[in-house]
Amino acid sequence: MREGEWMKTIGMSTALVPFGGFVEFFGGLGLLVGLLTPIIAVLATLWMLSTTWFAKSKLKKKYFGGYELDITLLLAALALAFIGGGTFSLDHLIGLA
Repeated sequence: MREGEWMKTIGMSTALVPFGGFVEFFGGLGLLVGLLTPIIAVLATLWMLSTTWFAKSKLKKKYFGGYELDITLLLAALALAFIGGGTFSLDHLIGLA
């Protein structure tokens, strides 16, 4: 079963699959090297907000043992959106920060 089909069976829109894949893969690489950190962090925040909503409303998960990791990653991405990549990031090296 393909990932899009699996997500459809649990009630998630298959249109979110490419967005989630993009944010998780390229966003993770971008955050790792500090490239376009505020933009990628906002996208990651939006993605984690949607996964938290999905886990709570559709999957009926509780906080403990359910979506606590989603909340933690949401807060970390939000913090990176506000503080940026720092002095050792590519943003700082090429003058974007």
